[in-house]
Amino acid sequence: MPDIRKSISPNMEFDKSELKERLTPTQYQVTQEHQTEKQFSNQYYKHREAGVYRCIVCGIDQFSSQTKYNSGSGWPSFYDVMDKQNIRCRKDASGVGGNLLRIIADPSLIRTEVSCKECGSHLGHVFEDGPKPTGQRYCVNSASLDFKADEVQGGDQDEPLLSCPATLGGCGGVDGVCQRVSKMTINKEQSVV
Repeated sequence: MPDIRKSISPNMEFDKSELKERLTPTQYQVTQEHQTEKQFSNQYYKHREAGVYRCIVCGIDQFSSQTKYNSGSGWPSFYDVMDKQNIRCRKDASGVGGNLLRIIADPSLIRTEVSCKECGSHLGHVFEDGPKPTGQRYCVNSASLDFKADEVQGGDQDEPLLSCPATLGGCGGVDGVCQRVSKMTINKEQSVV
């Protein structure tokens, strides 16, 4: 019988006191305590430089600027990861505080958490309202990421930014509470900004 703990345990473990010294308080709270940073004012929300976004804790490459897009959520959004072997996904009902009646009434309130498979750090959540070709929206906390500029382009060139509004809600408000997006008319045509 396979050892279930081994399959969900991160490959690397870091000393919590070392992380508290190395990371900012927000970075520690997001990556180690599964908190959500403030939306619309975080470091990489409107960042368009060409390069790679890496896990702030272990440095493993997670997202490419080529898959970054504007979801209007207030957090960096990507429609794909660099390597699915580098992430771990699990169902997460923490946004509703385990309120079973709310979950029964609206099962979409159960989100899918995305964490770094290498070190276990919380990155954000993934939703199924992203642009083609994947239809995914990886809604990621800037505090969980470090950016490495593309050396070939010198990092000076901005990536064109695809715009695809989030429609399934997610981590709304500064307190990270799950919220549904109010009904709106969505133009299904994807646009480049």
